[in-house]
Amino acid sequence: MRNLCLLGFGRIGEATAEFLREKGILVTVFDASGERVRYAESLGYEAHLSDVSELSAAERVAASCDIIATALPSNIAEKVISNLIKAEASVVVDVSYIRDPILFRDKAVEARTKLFVDTGLAPGLSNMLAARACKYMDKCNSVEIYVGGIEEEPRNPLGLVASWSIEDLLEEYTRKARARLLGRNVLLDPLKDYKRINLPGLGDFEALPTDGLRTLLLSLKDADNLVEYTLRYPGHVEIIATLRKLGLLETRNYVVKGCSVSPRDFFARILEEKLPKHNDRVVLYVRAQGTKSDKYVTIEYVLDERQGKLGIGKPVLAYLTGLVHAWFVLRALKGAGHIGLNTPEEFSEDLDDLVGFLEAKRISVQRRLCTIQ
Repeated sequence: MRNLCLLGFGRIGEATAEFLREKGILVTVFDASGERVRYAESLGYEAHLSDVSELSAAERVAASCDIIATALPSNIAEKVISNLIKAEASVVVDVSYIRDPILFRDKAVEARTKLFVDTGLAPGLSNMLAARACKYMDKCNSVEIYVGGIEEEPRNPLGLVASWSIEDLLEEYTRKARARLLGRNVLLDPLKDYKRINLPGLGDFEALPTDGLRTLLLSLKDADNLVEYTLRYPGHVEIIATLRKLGLLETRNYVVKGCSVSPRDFFARILEEKLPKHNDRVVLYVRAQGTKSDKYVTIEYVLDERQGKLGIGKPVLAYLTGLVHAWFVLRALKGAGHIGLNTPEEFSEDLDDLVGFLEAKRISVQRRLCTIQ
């Protein structure tokens, strides 16, 4: 059995570890939070307090772990991945947000590291679905990805559940989204370039462009239109836009009664306390359009799961993301991948295996094909 280590024991890291343990895999946990280390130990994991954003710590982990799974907040993920590559880690399977994974391509080759990036629900499964749909076509013209982790029913003003990193959630509202429109690469503002949409059988939403395409912008370079949207219930954007205007998404510090704090950190702390922790819903809708044998075709993939329906004890967004992450880790354990950068769309031929892995947990991914003469 190869030595498997997990860096980051937040909501998603915990889910990943749980699925791997179900498969009989021994997981050693590393986290920079003493509280999370103690929590991991209470669940029966060997756990160590370690800040792998420090190169010396990364070198120790890389030397002792054959495969490293990472589930980290975006503010440290790139530094940790960079340190692991410098430390010549053998295999890294990352589910964190990395703005531009391509930057690690050459470095990973030089270090002879197998680096798997974007190994979650979206990006991750969404990339595989998009690539699989486009491979079916002679010419793939357009891909739209819609994904959202929301309340089962919109009961609170934001319609959200604290199902993943609140800091990363707020970052999505201020980070420009890379996309391609009419053949041109563009940057879209999540709160200005959103749209209202009805997704067949799923409901009415506000769709905010978010920066989840990343490697798809290169691998689907022939598509004229390529956008990822995050789904929210109607009315959400107006609330967040107002809060942004009031400065609650700013990152610069203010001194209040002798304490220095940024509005975003304060807001994140409030949301962590006030948002519900359960009863969420995850929607993933991927639509690709193009031509096949001189006919116009549309392929849709649909996933719509609710925590209540699945009867699970954790938010379905963390559950699903950890499940896909665990699948990629299991593939790496079997020797899949190559030296250098491994993107999720490279594994589109293995989509049926992943769908079967999800179905074993009662997660359904439906495919719809429409052909117009």
